[in-house]
Amino acid sequence: MAHLDPLLERIQTDESVPDLARELFAAQAAECAQLQAQIDDVDAKLMPGIRLTNAADASLRSPASARSAVLLLMKTPRPAVQIGRQFAAWIGLTPKDHSTAGKVRLGVITRAGDEGLRSVLVVGATAVIQHVRRGGRGSP
Repeated sequence: MAHLDPLLERIQTDESVPDLARELFAAQAAECAQLQAQIDDVDAKLMPGIRLTNAADASLRSPASARSAVLLLMKTPRPAVQIGRQFAAWIGLTPKDHSTAGKVRLGVITRAGDEGLRSVLVVGATAVIQHVRRGGRGSP
């Protein structure tokens, strides 16, 4: 998203781009701006309603993490009570167990549970990992 505005400006000023293409890109830019405005409205409505623990409040520095937190609260049954391993199994992030006679054999990740919530959590974790790799400081 950070590179979108400079790209659109370059397209509008580049004479080698056909007029029809410029017009289509301008329409897409307007639609993108409209969607961003709708997302900002939803974020403004969500942020005051979030009541989490102090540790969770510290992690809500970006609207994306606020949306993730709200989705997590809406879709999980009493998340504060669940143990991490049970929660990972409930959401489908643990391997399938094919163990017998004391020999542990783990299979593929089951992908059971809510696909949308799992996707949001994986994207959030990936963003944190990339931030730390770039020299940022990860939150506890």
